[in-house]
Amino acid sequence: MPPSFSVAKNLLGRCRVNLSFMNLIFLVRLVEALKRLFRCRTWHVEAAFVFLVLASTALLSGRGRIEWIGVVAVWFTFMHASVSNRLEEMEAKRVQESGLIGVDCYRWSTRYLFLKEACWLLYFLLLGAWSALVGTAIFLAYSPWRRLWRKHHVRKSA
Repeated sequence: MPPSFSVAKNLLGRCRVNLSFMNLIFLVRLVEALKRLFRCRTWHVEAAFVFLVLASTALLSGRGRIEWIGVVAVWFTFMHASVSNRLEEMEAKRVQESGLIGVDCYRWSTRYLFLKEACWLLYFLLLGAWSALVGTAIFLAYSPWRRLWRKHHVRKSA
C-alpha cells in the first residue's frame, strides 16, 4: 500500500471517530436544550425519546396489538434500567467519596445488563420481534450514553 494511501486512510479513520464523538456531544447539547425548553429532568427526555423510537418501530412493523404490548413492556423495562443505572451511579459516587460500600455488588448491574441484552438480542432476532430488538439496541446504548452524560454533568455528592 503506498504511504500516501496509508496516511489518508488513518486520517479518514480519525475523522470518523471525531465525527461520531461530535454527534454524541450534539446529543448531550440536544438533551440539555430539551430539558430547558420543557423544564424537565434528564430521565423525562430519555423516556420520551425511547417511547418515540419504540412507537415508531411498532407503527412501521405493522404487527398490530402484539407489537404494542412489546412496546409497553420494553418501555417499562427501560424505565427500570434507568432507575437502576442512577442507583449504580450514586453508589459508585458514594464509594469514591467515602470508601463505604452499601451494596457491594453494584458493579455487576451493568455487566448483567449487557449479558442479558446479548441473549435477548439473539432470541428476538430469531423470533422477529422488532420492538424488542430496537429495545435491545436502546439498552446496549444506554450505559455508554449515561457515561457520556456524566462526563459533561458531574453528579453532586451522594
